[in-house]
Amino acid sequence: MIRTAFLAACLCTLATLAHAGTVRSKSGAVAHVADRAAGAFQCLVNRLERQGYPIRFMGGWRRHGSVRASLHPAGLALDINQLARNVTRPRMPHNEIALANACGLISGAQWGWADSGHFQLGGWAGRGHGGHYARRAHHRRYAHRRHRSHYASAP
Repeated sequence: MIRTAFLAACLCTLATLAHAGTVRSKSGAVAHVADRAAGAFQCLVNRLERQGYPIRFMGGWRRHGSVRASLHPAGLALDINQLARNVTRPRMPHNEIALANACGLISGAQWGWADSGHFQLGGWAGRGHGGHYARRAHHRRYAHRRHRSHYASAP
């Protein structure tokens, strides 16, 4: 039983790595991401470097996320020069959000609880982030409660 579970885990890891994409900077920094996200992340890295931003290190795919609902385990998130949440050295350029959006990515800098240096495939803003996508889903999810409470207070 243990051997079967171990073998299955090894095969899953090999399957994940077989479908992994690689993002490379001119300085030699490398990150592994999901194959379907590699083009968008490479686009961002190229645009940052064309602008003269030095990429010293990147973090992509991880076995587990540091927060719930992280996209790192799926290889759909990338951290660039990020030392901690919303802390990068050197600082990200002022047009970080525009560069990410031009490549089809969401920048953590555009969330209500900013996370500069974190980028992920577009269309998902995560839990606890005040980004546009999360806010829109929140309003739809709780709209019925506001409506009910309005009528509950009526005479």
